[in-house]
Amino acid sequence: MGILTRRLLQNAWKKNARNDAARKASQTPPPNVGATRDLVYINDGHPMHMVDVFYPEGADGKLPVIIDVHGGGWMYGDKELNEYFCMNLASLGFAVTDMSYRLLPETDLRGQVQDVFACMHWLFENVGGYHCDFDNVLLTGDSAGGHLVSLVAAISENEELCALYGVQKLPFKPVGVAINHGVCDLRQKLVPYKSVMNEMERMWFGRRPKENPIYERSGLPGTADPNTYPPVLVITSEADGLYPHSEAMIRFLQENGFKYEVCKPDPDAEGADKLGHVFNVLYPEWEASAVVNREIAEFFRKRIAL
Repeated sequence: MGILTRRLLQNAWKKNARNDAARKASQTPPPNVGATRDLVYINDGHPMHMVDVFYPEGADGKLPVIIDVHGGGWMYGDKELNEYFCMNLASLGFAVTDMSYRLLPETDLRGQVQDVFACMHWLFENVGGYHCDFDNVLLTGDSAGGHLVSLVAAISENEELCALYGVQKLPFKPVGVAINHGVCDLRQKLVPYKSVMNEMERMWFGRRPKENPIYERSGLPGTADPNTYPPVLVITSEADGLYPHSEAMIRFLQENGFKYEVCKPDPDAEGADKLGHVFNVLYPEWEASAVVNREIAEFFRKRIAL
C-alpha cells in the first residue's frame, strides 16, 4: 500500500510539472535583472546541489540578500520553479538566491534541512562578489519551502537541534523570515487521506516516524524560541487550500509571543477567489502578486532599518 501511495503522489507531481512548464512558457521574466546560474554548493555531482543568484543589472556594491527555498510538497520541483519570482524580488533592489535541494523520497526531512544549511553556508563563504551583503539577510520560502526556512531559522539558534539535524549554526543571523502559504507543523494533516499522510510521514521520518527523534522537532512548535527567533511575515490567502495551516501558524506565533506580521489579500476584493496557493510566487506578474511581493520587500527594509 505504501509503495502504491508513493507512486500515486509522484505521478500527481509529474502532472504538476507539465502545468508549471506551460505556465512559465506563457510568462516573461522581469527585465533588467542579472543572473549567475548553476553555482555548485555541494561538489558531489548531484543536479539538485546548485543555486542561482539574481541582482539588478548595473548593481554597484553589495545589496541586502533574500534567500529563497522553493515549494513542491517536499517531493517536487527545483530552483527553476521560483525563477521569475526571485527575479521579481531582485528587481526591487535585492540580491536574491534561488536553490535546489534533494527531494523526497531520495532523501528525508533531515537530508533536506542539511541541504538548505549547506547552501546557506556556501553562499556566505562564496558569493560576496555577487552583490550579496550577509549583514542583511531575509529567509523566504513557499509552501514546503516555507516550512523548511522556518525550521532552519529555529534550528540555527539551538545547539541541541543543530546536533540532532547534523548541521552547523548559520554564519549569519537572518533579520526576518517570510513564509509564503507555509506549514508550521508536520504533525497536522495536510490532506484528508490517512494513507497519504502515513506515507508522507514515512518519507519525512523513516519506517517508524514517531520513533525518529526529529518527529517532535520538525516544525515551529517544539523548535522555535520567541526570544531568539527572527520576526516573521506570514503570507496567506483565504482561497488557499492550506489556509487552515496559515491560521494555525498565526495562532502559534500570537499565543507564544513571537514578533510577526500578516499579509493577506482582502477576501472580499474582486478576484480574491483566484488568489490560491502561492499565487504570488507562481504569478508574480499579477497585480495582486506585485502588492504582496512589495510587502515582502517592505518588511525586509523595515528590518534592515532597525
